[in-house]
Amino acid sequence: MLLRRMGPVLLPYVSMGAYSGEAAQVVKQFGDVEFSEKTTRHSDTQFDELIHKQRWVFPTDYVLAIPVDKEDELKMLDSPLSPYAEAGRLAYGKKIDDIIIPSFFASAQTGKNGATPTVYDTNNTVEVNLPTGADRGLTIEKLRKARRLMLQKHIDLKAEQPYIGVTAVQLDDLLANTTVTSADYNSVKALVNGEIDTFLGFKFVHNEGFEVDANADRKCPVWVKSGIHFAQWNGLVTRIGDRADKNYLTQIHMSFSGAATRVNEDKVFQILCAE
Repeated sequence: MLLRRMGPVLLPYVSMGAYSGEAAQVVKQFGDVEFSEKTTRHSDTQFDELIHKQRWVFPTDYVLAIPVDKEDELKMLDSPLSPYAEAGRLAYGKKIDDIIIPSFFASAQTGKNGATPTVYDTNNTVEVNLPTGADRGLTIEKLRKARRLMLQKHIDLKAEQPYIGVTAVQLDDLLANTTVTSADYNSVKALVNGEIDTFLGFKFVHNEGFEVDANADRKCPVWVKSGIHFAQWNGLVTRIGDRADKNYLTQIHMSFSGAATRVNEDKVFQILCAE
């Protein structure tokens, strides 16, 4: 098999749900309530309403069809090692990442019928020029600010592991950062070498498919697992059969349905990094 971007890389780091039916499904959100002081004896009950919102995911169907018409290749179809089966599995994994990646910063659908778009909160962005005049790639200071923003949003980082999505360029940025102490440098070197996968509390998730903005700066997502939801209506379905309309060549047909959404605006952040 030729080299390609592998997947699914992101699936273990997001929440998941299995759904059925044709209608859009909902991820429910519940707001905060607060105790009030009781100042009068035998007073009437005062209700504090629990705010709840609905976050919707709309299923999209995906298909892949591969024709096979050579006898020697037909003999391999039943083998799990068949290059056709492997190509299909690789395409399936990559497509799941391609569904999840845009959901970090795309508009999410809320409201009674999912008709209200909720945009990404740009206040959760660590700008590319932080600190001013310094390296515009991934820096220790940017990581520290992202962690600070998460704590200020009341995310319990002891209960939820924070993740950061990076490409190879961002990993190299950390190695080239002259502000890193010798101890930090050793940790970053181990991170780049694959010996560890965490630094400053963040678990690094490498994927070369993360989006770039209009300035070609990489939009590195920072999130916790409960902040992104992947919905699947059915897993990968594979059918192998003859096509009478194609001189009875054998067709491998694969399909699945899925979608992803940002569940909570204050659980998803981004670090902009020049490359």
